[in-house]
Amino acid sequence: MAVSTALDAVRLGSSEVAALYLGSDSVWTANAPGMVLVSPTSITHSGTSATLGANGQVTFTGVTSLSLNGVFSAGFDNYVLSIRYDLSSDNDIYMRLRVSGSDNSTANSYVAQQLDASSTSVTAARTTSNQFNPFSGGGTTENGLITMIYGPFLVQPTAMRSANVASVSSAFLRDVAGTHNQSTSYDGITIYPASANMTGTLQVYGVRS
Repeated sequence: MAVSTALDAVRLGSSEVAALYLGSDSVWTANAPGMVLVSPTSITHSGTSATLGANGQVTFTGVTSLSLNGVFSAGFDNYVLSIRYDLSSDNDIYMRLRVSGSDNSTANSYVAQQLDASSTSVTAARTTSNQFNPFSGGGTTENGLITMIYGPFLVQPTAMRSANVASVSSAFLRDVAGTHNQSTSYDGITIYPASANMTGTLQVYGVRS
């Protein structure tokens, strides 16, 4: 279907929209490269409340754990997780991969390399555990996290890389790289503070090449 005018044809609710001219000569096409907001099929939580919005955004208040189900699929190899959050106290945050509603907690299967910059000091650590420990961290306000998750739905080991900023020491930076050695196809994740509750919003994007 050729598009020759500003808006030639649109069939809402179908895949038959080939292109739209949006106030310029630029053309948007279906399945173009970029990041696509994906919605979990369901969420579960421990703590006060968590809500899955119509657009896929997850809003949570006072939770001690938050699980996303059905958010990874064959549609994308790689994903970006974006979170804004506050914690009830300065804490680490952990993460596990999950499938069919259950977390994978295989002993020594999660390995994380960690760099922390706090005040004028930089420290490093390595952990081997049954979870990404840590996955991120933060204080009571002004916390943000961006994470790349590589191939979680593929039947092969999964890697991740996350960076977060926190209000601890006025400005705190944590950079974590991790690998999970199980050749399993995962469709979700669970995140949870070590000993606190968290409040904020979360989005997951699939990366299309």
